[in-house]
Amino acid sequence: MKYQNRLLAFFDILGFKKHLHDETLDDLYLKYSCFIDKANRDIFGDVKTIYGEATVSNFNKSIIFSDSILLISYDIDDISNINKFLLSCITLMQEAIKYGFVLRGAIGCGEAIYDEEKNIFLSKEFAELYVKECKQNWAGCGLFVDDAIKEKILNAVFGNREINGYQIWNAATNTLLKQKVFESNIRASSPILEYLIPSFDDEYLCLNYLFTMDNREIKKLWKLLESEPKGKCCTTKKFHDDIFSLNDRGESFEHLEPIHKIKVMMTETGAKIKFEDRCGNGIDFKGQNITVGFI
Repeated sequence: MKYQNRLLAFFDILGFKKHLHDETLDDLYLKYSCFIDKANRDIFGDVKTIYGEATVSNFNKSIIFSDSILLISYDIDDISNINKFLLSCITLMQEAIKYGFVLRGAIGCGEAIYDEEKNIFLSKEFAELYVKECKQNWAGCGLFVDDAIKEKILNAVFGNREINGYQIWNAATNTLLKQKVFESNIRASSPILEYLIPSFDDEYLCLNYLFTMDNREIKKLWKLLESEPKGKCCTTKKFHDDIFSLNDRGESFEHLEPIHKIKVMMTETGAKIKFEDRCGNGIDFKGQNITVGFI
């Protein structure tokens, strides 16, 4: 099958040789297969809405070769396909860390041919993304696209309105708890940020996968990066610190226990919403009738 006008992502597991050296093959297989099972079930597969309704999957195609993951979006003329692709790549990076794997990736745009029966995969863009993925000296994911595609991505994520934002409601009492209005796309909660990626000379868009990550998983990330060469732990920590130096780091509430903070990562067609406890970890919000609407 030929895929055209798509976002393409190449992800690689950092330090996979170390995993092979330090762990038995059986143990590594079990851990990696659990991660892939989770990804197939909740990220790659036919996911459902929060109401249990069927929806279009996040990726048109996902292909796994050993420690490499290749992802293909649906046609990007539909902005919802762009946003689902980006938010799901963020989720994939977060889930990998829970299983002890750190993903580094590169996203581009182009075409690919995949013959599943003959197991033939061809793409000029993926070959270029492989080079750009390897060059990045951090645990992150850059977007390497031309100006026209960059503009399309920015419009899909942020829209072209001068002002947007969200409202947080207690639906049980019909009470407005908080209204946030944005006049800038430069904020900690942005799913994509422009950043000087380590080892590159210019700024590129990159995925903000750290904003909605649990504190315990961030600590796990630093531990996993300790043995990585070329200071990848330091460069990734700097990215983390730069993100959390920006505005909109989430809304804190004193009387919504167990919810302490609500984080909203918006796009024009959807959002990633996280309810946090006082330790910065995600919590079960059942019993709290909280809704988030968009301006």
